[in-house]
Amino acid sequence: MSVHIHPSAEVSETAQVREGAWIGEGAWVGEGAWVGKWAMVRKDAWVDAWAVVGDGAWVGEGAVIPAGARVAPGAVVPCPEFIEALTFHIS
Repeated sequence: MSVHIHPSAEVSETAQVREGAWIGEGAWVGEGAWVGKWAMVRKDAWVDAWAVVGDGAWVGEGAVIPAGARVAPGAVVPCPEFIEALTFHIS
């Protein structure tokens, strides 16, 4: 199985992108970051230096994973618009 990295995505040479991972249009994966098997980093998402996206996790469109942060295997980090809409309806 291969890895999909969109031509407009920027992935550091020191980042590790595992089998079956998908890096979307305009996404950025920083120095030493790790994207697990079958993980998805959606359009315009940002995975900062030394961050980890666990196996099968999804990073939503435009979401930001800060430097050194860890996204658990299978977790979903929604896009900022979703979080904003959810917060609006709760308050």
